[in-house]
Amino acid sequence: MFSTQSSSSTLPLQNQLDSPLVGTIATPDQVGTLSDPIGSSALFHASTDDLSTQALVAPVTNSTNFVSTDIVTIDLPIIVLFSDNSMAGANQVSSLSSVQTFNDFVGASDTQDYYRFNLAYGGNFNLSLTGLATDADVYLMNSVGNIIASSTYGSNHDEAINVAGLAAGDYYVRVFQYSGDTNYTLRLSSSYHSDLLPTETNIGALSGTQTFSGAINNLNTADTYSFSVTDSLVWNGWIPTWQATNVNITLSGLSSDSDIRLIRDANGNGVIDGSDVITGSYRGGNAAEWISSALSTGTYFVQIYQYSGDSNYHFSISTGDWYSQNLSDAGVIGESRFAARDGSISRNEMIAILRETKDYGTIDATEVTDLRRIVSSLGYMMPDYVRNLSNKIVNSDPANTRSGIGNLFAGSSDTQMENLIGKWFLGTDRPTAAGTYRYVSGSLFQGGISVSDIDQGGVGDCYFMSSLGAFANDRPSVISNMFIDNGDGTFTVRFYNGGATEYVTVDRYLPTDAYGNAIYAGWGGGSYSEADNELWAALAERAYAQLNESGWIGQDNTNSYAGLDGGWMAPVMRQITGESASSMSVNSFFMSQGLLISLVNGSTPITAGFVSGGGYGVVNSHAYTITSYNSATGRFHLNNPWGNTHADVTWDELRALNAQIEWSNI
Repeated sequence: MFSTQSSSSTLPLQNQLDSPLVGTIATPDQVGTLSDPIGSSALFHASTDDLSTQALVAPVTNSTNFVSTDIVTIDLPIIVLFSDNSMAGANQVSSLSSVQTFNDFVGASDTQDYYRFNLAYGGNFNLSLTGLATDADVYLMNSVGNIIASSTYGSNHDEAINVAGLAAGDYYVRVFQYSGDTNYTLRLSSSYHSDLLPTETNIGALSGTQTFSGAINNLNTADTYSFSVTDSLVWNGWIPTWQATNVNITLSGLSSDSDIRLIRDANGNGVIDGSDVITGSYRGGNAAEWISSALSTGTYFVQIYQYSGDSNYHFSISTGDWYSQNLSDAGVIGESRFAARDGSISRNEMIAILRETKDYGTIDATEVTDLRRIVSSLGYMMPDYVRNLSNKIVNSDPANTRSGIGNLFAGSSDTQMENLIGKWFLGTDRPTAAGTYRYVSGSLFQGGISVSDIDQGGVGDCYFMSSLGAFANDRPSVISNMFIDNGDGTFTVRFYNGGATEYVTVDRYLPTDAYGNAIYAGWGGGSYSEADNELWAALAERAYAQLNESGWIGQDNTNSYAGLDGGWMAPVMRQITGESASSMSVNSFFMSQGLLISLVNGSTPITAGFVSGGGYGVVNSHAYTITSYNSATGRFHLNNPWGNTHADVTWDELRALNAQIEWSNI
């Protein structure tokens, strides 16, 4: 609303004000009597600091065309222009050879601030944005405004940027409002290891064990965690004593060199001064880091920072737990803590624990002891197959020696460890075979599990293939439950040794001929590259060949397809199910036509072997799956694992051939 004020008279605002009122704002001490004629400067120039209602001095004319002593006050919102709201008007930062600190504000009236700095020789850059009351974010930009890095945590969380490898030149920092109004403290530095202390992760009051994961690289050279501890009151007889808190810290899962520092910001300046570093761990390569320290009441920081290269990491901090009390190696402690954070240890997590011992190229006695303790004490956290395969690696298995890899011992090389992992967890120790191993496309199962999936190849393992066919025909769930798809192109296959589970892992590489077709068990689709290949039978056969090297399946103890030549079905059925199996000649006193019909019609996985001669369409020295009985014709259907030349025979013909009937009692 418009009004006029005068010590002598009040005049209405006339229409002589032909144009809109424009100009700058006057402060109260600049409002006075004007006597300039129209045509001279119509408005005063004044400051705009901290004014909510300003007096805008405007010409008010009377009949003599001279300016009166009237003052027009206008209630208008203040529009304030800040020079640092653009790159062109950015605050100039002096040398970053030491930490530069700025205190300012962003909010509704000043949404962003720019800062310009120069790196004469390139290198590292560190930034912290702290003291926030609401949500503000920050960008690091190059000289043309492209974003190099950003920090956009929510709420009033501290922001941080730490980058390496910047080229020489000019750069800009943009601090901007996300929501609300807030003061802030901005710190900038160019130290090689960040010397700033933003709270990126606030652990709070430390109790028990906490685990975290992250990544260090050229666009994030440091991560900072804060925590607090409180002295505990203990009694020494009748004397009370305040006792410091023992804290142990691990950094593991590294693929390149990262280090850690334990820090206390003694003067609270948000900067790591020389005396602030309590201790650190600076091992080379990808070796795990370890800190153990007794800390008195206060707030502390752990800084994880890049020494060289890019790496993911697992960070754990604890006031004491099973791992620190029962294990000794920092890497094993850290990785097992991280793995067990959810109460379980998965296949990939156990592989990570095993690989953690490869630092410096040798698995030492401490690491071997720790690994064996994990398997024996934490095995309950692992799936059965992970526990079984881990035991073969950290303790022993006859196949380790027979393969030439050897059992793990104090002083084992990192190569030996990786070969053991490959053999048991990754399926890279493939059986000796004819032809060429190729990666076979397709799926484990295609359209269900059927005896028609069986296609025996170039080794005499009809006893094994016909047993698989029997379960596929009558108990397909037995087949599906044999396999664990690891999701990385490998499958772990379950067998039983005397009722106890045993596992072996295979990958998708299978022996092929010059045309890319299967040499051993077929996969149905044709060439190794066909998408409709069904792999389960071929993978089960390969797994059985690998298992042979462990020395308990009754073959020649070699990791080879040739080692599977010749055998009987009942042992295989026990090894597939862990349940008993029966074997009986059709000419036995205890076998009858009625019993055989009952077994076949009762969905019993059942096979027939012939070693006394062939005939009636049956091949001698061969095994078949009995899939059905036709009561109309009185014939049993024998499925040939070759995938063709099946036979239909009567009871009398079976007796004439002296068939050996073997079945599972599952």
